[in-house]
Amino acid sequence: MSPTRNCRMFRVFVAACAALGLAMPQPTVGEALADCKPRTESFHPEHLLVCFKAGTARAEKQAAHHTAGARGVLWEYRTVSGLQLVSVPQGELSAALAIYRNHPDLRYAEPDYTVYPTAIPNDPDFGELWGLHNVGQTVNGDPGTLGADIGAPGAWNVWAGDPDFRIAVIDTGVNYLHPDLQANIWTNPDEIDGNEIDDDGNGYVDDIHGYDFYDEDSDPMDSNSHGTHVSGTIAAAADNGEGVVGVNWHGKIVALRFLAGG
Repeated sequence: MSPTRNCRMFRVFVAACAALGLAMPQPTVGEALADCKPRTESFHPEHLLVCFKAGTARAEKQAAHHTAGARGVLWEYRTVSGLQLVSVPQGELSAALAIYRNHPDLRYAEPDYTVYPTAIPNDPDFGELWGLHNVGQTVNGDPGTLGADIGAPGAWNVWAGDPDFRIAVIDTGVNYLHPDLQANIWTNPDEIDGNEIDDDGNGYVDDIHGYDFYDEDSDPMDSNSHGTHVSGTIAAAADNGEGVVGVNWHGKIVALRFLAGG
């Protein structure tokens, strides 16, 4: 393919991204996190865990509880020196927490968070994905390195994706019929498949799952497998008992082919 045609096609698919609604501004980290609902936000509204410094006398502990307005000690942990579970009045948790944290005899104070199991999907080949979760497992005869990963299960406990997210894969196309991708392939809701009409008026006829800018047609089927591999890393369906799992369990892949197979 000539450099001239390459540049022309690049401009075309950039324009198509805009027409498909893919040229969206990137959110800041704060804006992105504002849409997440971390499971760790769940905690008991009237309990606090407070841990005193070593050597703190019982009378000093009692004085600290009195100053913070605690109703009493519910449990004293023998396995962690100085750690107590205390009860505070309803609606007073934040105020009590602030008082405890400013007390000179406290090591730390925190809410009594709800603990959830780590999110591990049932996809059979998940254990081969070192990059997502590396516990030192052997893959293809090679041992992994414990912890050399992105910590995916912990992140999935916080947020595992959104079906309204559209991710453009600009590559050799995508096998949108792949059993581990089908559930997460974008389908254009404003286009009627196979009628050879530009129903949504964006300049591209029958762009159901994306577009092929290499052959200039509406079928972005993968001609190489690279784009399909990339799509699996991004958003292979999770908990479907099939193959692997993507970083984003629910995002929608939009296939944009601009490279030939080879």
